[in-house]
Amino acid sequence: MKLSVIVLFLLAALLIVCIAPALAQVVSPLQSGHYMTGITNIRDMSYPPPGLFLMWYNVWISSDRYIDRNGNELTGLRLSEIDPELPDIDLKFDVGGFASVPTLFWASHFTFLGGARYLAGISPNYMTTDGTLMTQTWDDVSDSTVTKVETGSVSGFSDLFVVPAGLSWGFEQADLTLLYGFYAPTGKYSTDGTDNVGLGYWTHQFQGYGYYYPSPSKATAVMLGLTYELNGTIKDADVKPGSRFTLEYGLSQYLSEQLEVGVQGGHNWQVGDDSGSEVFWDPGVHDRKYMLAFSGAYWPWKDRLYVSLKYGFDYSNRQRFDNSYWMLNVIFLTNLLTGS
Repeated sequence: MKLSVIVLFLLAALLIVCIAPALAQVVSPLQSGHYMTGITNIRDMSYPPPGLFLMWYNVWISSDRYIDRNGNELTGLRLSEIDPELPDIDLKFDVGGFASVPTLFWASHFTFLGGARYLAGISPNYMTTDGTLMTQTWDDVSDSTVTKVETGSVSGFSDLFVVPAGLSWGFEQADLTLLYGFYAPTGKYSTDGTDNVGLGYWTHQFQGYGYYYPSPSKATAVMLGLTYELNGTIKDADVKPGSRFTLEYGLSQYLSEQLEVGVQGGHNWQVGDDSGSEVFWDPGVHDRKYMLAFSGAYWPWKDRLYVSLKYGFDYSNRQRFDNSYWMLNVIFLTNLLTGS
């Protein structure tokens, strides 16, 4: 699940607290899907050795900028343009969060369909988010600026991700991996809640990753990944978030047998309209998120334990927070269930 979704929900909740307490409602156009672009390492979806893997992803996110549907930073609400009796509100945000995503993944020792290994995995998600919203309005009575600060936090286990079926082929200078997975709405969610950690709907996710290795040593890898999300209807609300498409790419280079550096990017677009009788916003307005990340990784235990540190940031977003990221990822090859 995307941690930025929880941040968006928190923003919606804080805006509701400040502006319309009688409308405690988080069904909104701020539906950015389950998949988080760029959280995995560049070579994670390449052709694996057989056995059971533990892949542990940890992400720290911070932001103080929300970008509106037109690509402009949201700094205030000009309510006087709607009703001259309403005050204009200046806004400042400070949001941050942490997500920990341990993943168990298995690759078969047997092959079929031209050398493909069978893949399966499961990922619980734990996350916590804190946010502060500062509002400033002009009070005609006191002839001064009134400042209010609202804070909020949410934490808990979010929606469960399961990959029941995947196939991976390895060739001399290329790999190909195909995956089907789904997100089950196991995280806490209620349509009128402001402390949700789940999204309240099922998602079917289809992925394909291709790798090209310019040399037989595979020291250099070029990655291209595609992800398509097909979303279900939100629990207790007649709103079905639009489908999403993600394009990811990366370049990985081993400087030695154990030291790797890389750069990766991703583009996430809403490609389908939100639908349902409770969609009160313009469904033709689609959000987007672009990100770029730089990583360094090392095998302290060669071919068994891999540790990666990554820094990333968003750019050219629409209807999303501009986030910056720190990620610490660990992969452990257990040498279990290898078939040997």
